[in-house]
Amino acid sequence: MITAYTDGGARGNPGPAGYGVHVVDEDGATLAELVGPLGHATNNVAEYSGLIAALRWALAQGQPRLLVRMDSELVIKQMRGEYKVKHAGLQALHREATALIAKLERVTFEHVRREQNAVADRLSNAAMDVVEGKEPTPPDAPAPTEPLAPARIAIPRPARPASARVAPLPTTPGRFSFDDD
Repeated sequence: MITAYTDGGARGNPGPAGYGVHVVDEDGATLAELVGPLGHATNNVAEYSGLIAALRWALAQGQPRLLVRMDSELVIKQMRGEYKVKHAGLQALHREATALIAKLERVTFEHVRREQNAVADRLSNAAMDVVEGKEPTPPDAPAPTEPLAPARIAIPRPARPASARVAPLPTTPGRFSFDDD
């Protein structure tokens, strides 16, 4: 199973927003780093956008099982059904994430502390830098002993109406599992 560390943020909330995703294999080798500048948005929209980017990447790469680690308790609890998704903008993103999960064999969510999510945090800050017109902070160079060079993938989220993001909710039970620290 591969692991996607995801993070999103907005400076000013709402403000210049972006997400970052760091995907690693079972040995911890970097498979991809995704950076998504979002324009003006909230941190919760950015967090969901990071999750969706990770799910899309897993589908595109033919990865049926995914462990998602993120420091957003809100997104995790909403995906678990512990919290209702009240905000209309988040409802559409929640439905999109749920529809993507239904296409995968298994998605496991795990809440991690912010310090355990440092690479995804750095990537989301690089995305916010792009939105602000700054030169993004260069990524850390891979260690010389690292067997797989990271794939640097920048995927900007295309602008589209909210109605285009809405997908029907899957009715298949048992697709979700959650771990929390």
